Amino acid sequence: MFRNRFKFPFRISEENRYYLRDVFIFCLTVTVSVTLAEIFIFRSEEEVPFSAKFDTYVLLLIPFFILSLILSYIYRNKRNLETGKIRSSIRYRLTLAFLFVALLPSLPIFILSSNLTGKLIEGFYRVDISNALQSSEFLISNAEKEAEKNLQEKGIRLFRSAKNESSDGYDIFRKAVEYGFFEKEDYYLCYTEKGKAKFESRGLYKYIENLEFVHPESKPDFLQAKLYLEDKAYYFLKFTLNEETNLYLGQRIHKGVEKEVLNIVNATSTYDTVRLWKEKIPHSIRLTIAFFSFSMFFVAILFSFIFARKISRPIINLANATKKVSLGESDVKIEMTEDGEMGILIESFNQMVSDLKSKSEELMHTQRIAAWKEVAQRMAHEIKNPLTPIQLSAERIQRKFQNPKTENLGSVIKDATETIIGQVRVLEHLVKEFSEFARMPVPVLINQNLNPILEEAVRLFKESTDIDFELKLAENLPEVFLDKRLFLGVINNLLKNAVEAIQSDYNSSEEVDLWSPKMKKIRIMTKLQRKPLRRSIVIEIDDSGPGLKPEFKEKIFEPYFSTKENHGSGIGLAVVQKTIIDHHGHISVENSKLGGCKFRIELPLGQS
Repeated sequence: MFRNRFKFPFRISEENRYYLRDVFIFCLTVTVSVTLAEIFIFRSEEEVPFSAKFDTYVLLLIPFFILSLILSYIYRNKRNLETGKIRSSIRYRLTLAFLFVALLPSLPIFILSSNLTGKLIEGFYRVDISNALQSSEFLISNAEKEAEKNLQEKGIRLFRSAKNESSDGYDIFRKAVEYGFFEKEDYYLCYTEKGKAKFESRGLYKYIENLEFVHPESKPDFLQAKLYLEDKAYYFLKFTLNEETNLYLGQRIHKGVEKEVLNIVNATSTYDTVRLWKEKIPHSIRLTIAFFSFSMFFVAILFSFIFARKISRPIINLANATKKVSLGESDVKIEMTEDGEMGILIESFNQMVSDLKSKSEELMHTQRIAAWKEVAQRMAHEIKNPLTPIQLSAERIQRKFQNPKTENLGSVIKDATETIIGQVRVLEHLVKEFSEFARMPVPVLINQNLNPILEEAVRLFKESTDIDFELKLAENLPEVFLDKRLFLGVINNLLKNAVEAIQSDYNSSEEVDLWSPKMKKIRIMTKLQRKPLRRSIVIEIDDSGPGLKPEFKEKIFEPYFSTKENHGSGIGLAVVQKTIIDHHGHISVENSKLGGCKFRIELPLGQS
């Protein structure tokens, strides 16, 4: 309804409508990929630049788009079977093939060049390495605060005392003893001049030389650094006494768990280094590879659709033309727009249709001659039957007139004329049937429901017979083009034949089995039949009559052929077949599971 009301300002072909649908699918997959990446991958990240997200978007887009093409291919194949229309399923197969060939070699490089794998694993298993390391670092820092505060207080007092009094190394050593730097083994003191240690409480200066001392916040009096080893860990302060002398103070930290703390510190340092390398150093390289992969993906899609369309379009044209030929059209020709093997195929098809048309005309001409010859022979046989009694009656009258003295002349003439009149009426009936068969009306096909016509036909016979009628009519059948008057005559004819066959078989039985009497049943069934190039409605009429001999199946639809004794004209089933053909359908007969005959009618949909 909406399609009929809404009209585009320009005409869109069926093929272009498919491409617009594909563009919509692509935009939808882009939206889904970006949304999933933002929700499940970048949700815990504080600030991630777009360039860093781009490779993630691309890597999610590729599988989602390929999956959408596969689902679309499956859906359209299903629709082909349901509607009978030909759609370019082969185009999707070719598109998928091009995409796989183009993208499979580049995907491993793209994945290895991005940091997406780690993010996906972390997001899937809910593992946040960065936060875990930050928490460990926070715990270590809290454990060091007390030692830092203690050493800073003692160090500042010692430094200010030594600086005010211009103390030398001996004075500093003495004051360090006073401030308790040698009460515990946890403290360290070192005095240096010109970068060389004059004295130290422990041999740690070799490690101190390699440390990087930094200013703590709002404390300009000293520098600080930390040393982490497997068997020891220290917090150091550096005080500058003058240009040539420095004072180093230290306090041991994390006593007993030095190795575990060292592992955490190393892991944090390595993680920060790798993260810096991924985000800073190869950023341009990763962006280039991501852009190259996306460009290849886009070009692969574009060329796959172009090549697939170029290959699939002539195949679809061939399939449509084949369908037209199968429905009886003979003036079918495909324009030569292709070269190579496809052009040869199209040319061969056009030549085949042309030859088929010529052969069909010859065959129809031959069949007409054969049919009329057969009809003439049968008509001659049928006419000969009443002519014999007419001739004998006339000869009998002639003999009576030649011998006038013969008695009973009046009764002989009366009997003979009655015989002649009766046989003339038989001839009139034959001529009338032949005339009706020769000039059958042209059907007026109207799109309508089939089931009500079948129900109407069954009602006519249900009230006048004791036969069991079983209706198995499919629901929601689509409408089909019919001439109700003619098609109702077809069904009535078939049902009448079935009723007569059952009754004649029942009456001809010499013995009646009281324990298992013979079934008297007619079954009418409808169903929707789906094929790749065609949809049709099938009607099956089964009866429990005596059935049909195999040698009669080929002749059952021929004019003036009848299996009924004495009262069959042989015109009924010929008229039925002609009517079905005028409805672009097909009728056949076979054995029924009920024991009798099954007449099967197939009517195509969408054919006016």
